[in-house]
Amino acid sequence: MPETGPVLVDLRERGSGIPDALADAGLDVRLTHLPVGDYVLGPGLAVERKGPHDLGASIRDGRVFDQAVRLQSAFPQAVLLVEGEPRGIAEDAWRGAVCRLVEDGFTVLHSLDAEDSAAWVVRLAKRARRAAPTTPSLGPRRAPRHPSAQAEAMLSVVPGISTTMARSLLAAYGSLAAVAAAAPDGLRGHPGIGPVRANRLAEALHGGYVVPGDRDPEPPRPARGERPPRRWVLVEPEPAGEAQSFDRRAVALRALRSAPAGTQLVDGLTGEVSATAAAG
Repeated sequence: MPETGPVLVDLRERGSGIPDALADAGLDVRLTHLPVGDYVLGPGLAVERKGPHDLGASIRDGRVFDQAVRLQSAFPQAVLLVEGEPRGIAEDAWRGAVCRLVEDGFTVLHSLDAEDSAAWVVRLAKRARRAAPTTPSLGPRRAPRHPSAQAEAMLSVVPGISTTMARSLLAAYGSLAAVAAAAPDGLRGHPGIGPVRANRLAEALHGGYVVPGDRDPEPPRPARGERPPRRWVLVEPEPAGEAQSFDRRAVALRALRSAPAGTQLVDGLTGEVSATAAAG
């Protein structure tokens, strides 16, 4: 059945322009305090938006991975929306962190700016409300029948352990019992398993059961940092002078001006073919 309820938006997102875009698209938007995620587009889909400054800060302090675990625990489909070019962090660092999230089953989308983010969120919200799903719905997911597939499913529900990682662990140790016996210290030598994932596996496999009413509450959501600019801007452009815009039209115009004489370029915005002026 398509989702017809409201789109829930965290209060910290009200100045981003995205809630207005959702309302303009005819969706019922409700601003509220969300304990996890920035946008809840349906009972099974939530989005966490990270701007250029926020992504770098959350990677450095490890917050983004905790947020990803909480989002995946609460929603079957969790989307990280990376907005703009991350700042204050080395490229290898943020790309590596995003790859780790992808390996853990997180869906990652990239947008140019808040306007582009709004287009993504609107499209995702509309698809959550489409008249019919793209794949037939056959009711609740059936449990896997093969014992090895069941073992994979049992490990893959541990935060940070994807199905691929579960298969790798089971192939290396031979059985679920052997993985449990090796946790946590014996698992740290396995590729992709560090102290955090090893401890999570040990807690899940050896920890005593705690009834829902006695469990610790989720930690409060930290405050969001400075909002990013609407377009990518090069802080120290070359050559020195005005800040250099990276919107699509500016990129196309710079390519046209810098092309060798006589070259024909297709303007990606208008579709027209333009010839550069002869050198002189």
